[in-house]
Amino acid sequence: MDLADLKRISDCMEHGNLRDSQGLFDKAIAAYDHALAIDPDDADAWYNKGQTLFKMGKTEEAVGCFEIATRLYLGE
Repeated sequence: MDLADLKRISDCMEHGNLRDSQGLFDKAIAAYDHALAIDPDDADAWYNKGQTLFKMGKTEEAVGCFEIATRLYLGE
């Protein structure tokens, strides 16, 4: 992963967080998914996606994201 990839991930996360705060949850999920397409091991993207899914009432999907994020945070 190079610096350009890191910048794209940062931009996706910022966009996702903005859309989440605006209640545009589908667009937030799309942004987090884009970040995860670049780096599937980005724990923050998994966590943020889980938070948004939870707000959407998609609890099972959210828990799955939280589990992945936790494993990544712990280095498993």
